[in-house]
Amino acid sequence: MNDLDALIAAADPVAADDLTYGARQETLLRSIIDEPARRSPARPRARLRWILPTVAAAAAVTAVLWHVLAPRSIPEQRYVTSGPAHAMLLASAEHADRTGTKRFWHAKGEVGQLLRRDHNGHRYTLLVTIPTEAWRPRDPVDGDAVLAHDLAGARLQPVSAADAKAYREDGSPGPNENSDAGIAIPDPPDGPEHTEDSVFEGDPARLPADPAKLRVAMLTWIRDHGGLPARPDAWLFREATHLLDSPARTPSPAVRGALYRMLAGLPGVRSLGTVRDPLGRPAVGVALREHTSALGTIDWQLLLSPSSDFVMATRAVVVRPGATNRGLPPGTTQYLTVKQTAGWTDQPPKRPLPGARR
Repeated sequence: MNDLDALIAAADPVAADDLTYGARQETLLRSIIDEPARRSPARPRARLRWILPTVAAAAAVTAVLWHVLAPRSIPEQRYVTSGPAHAMLLASAEHADRTGTKRFWHAKGEVGQLLRRDHNGHRYTLLVTIPTEAWRPRDPVDGDAVLAHDLAGARLQPVSAADAKAYREDGSPGPNENSDAGIAIPDPPDGPEHTEDSVFEGDPARLPADPAKLRVAMLTWIRDHGGLPARPDAWLFREATHLLDSPARTPSPAVRGALYRMLAGLPGVRSLGTVRDPLGRPAVGVALREHTSALGTIDWQLLLSPSSDFVMATRAVVVRPGATNRGLPPGTTQYLTVKQTAGWTDQPPKRPLPGARR
């Protein structure tokens, strides 16, 4: 048996639909690709009999290899073109279009997350709220961007009446007290944990200002940095909202407008109507509901100023808990951000930013 005969015997060609791809198949494919063309006039029948299975095996393995290694295509989307949520988000996009940049982007607010505590038999859940402030200069000559979390200023609030009772029985400990009973405040996360998908960490300055191209750019980035999410529309809602609300990254007004327009076209986004934000201010709200095994059913909410592109607050509200938030009553805010102020200003901070040269 010559080398080619041995190769074909090892291949055991099967239908492409039944083929599984692994190390053996990759070695086989490389061997087929590297096999030099051979001519054997003395055995034309045998040559014909073996070339056909070889071609079939090569085609099958190549098809599987392409399926495994080729990037997944970005899924198409059915665009929403009307409705109350669509109109609200388009209004915010138009406000963003009219916004001009100034020397500094300044945002001041707070971020909240749930903290479960089990101390000396006392079990309860607290909403930990941490003040935040961010400065980002437009020109590097004004210094480096600064994002501050005031952990010492954290506030603790029991989620339910039962939590409040257990918290009192535990001595109502404060944040970071120098005792065994003190509550260590964790660093604020970028969002609820266990969302099952990676987060967008691309450069906002590289995003296109066209909403359709923006959608493709964000999904392409996440495809290449962790894989396409199982629910692309929900992922886009979360990550676009985070970009609009992020104190650390500041999209240009044109990209902000595109983000709002992309959100306006997402299926499943609904209007919450006129609401009050966590600080009691009037706002308009939109939301998208997502079902996951970890978080259960979650309402991702975006609360906007009626008269500007200002993101007043974002919330993740539990509709029905899942595996990781079991025990939380429906209506609980698992994660939130609130902005007292956010926007462009020519007024510098009281202290120059690090690296400032003027």
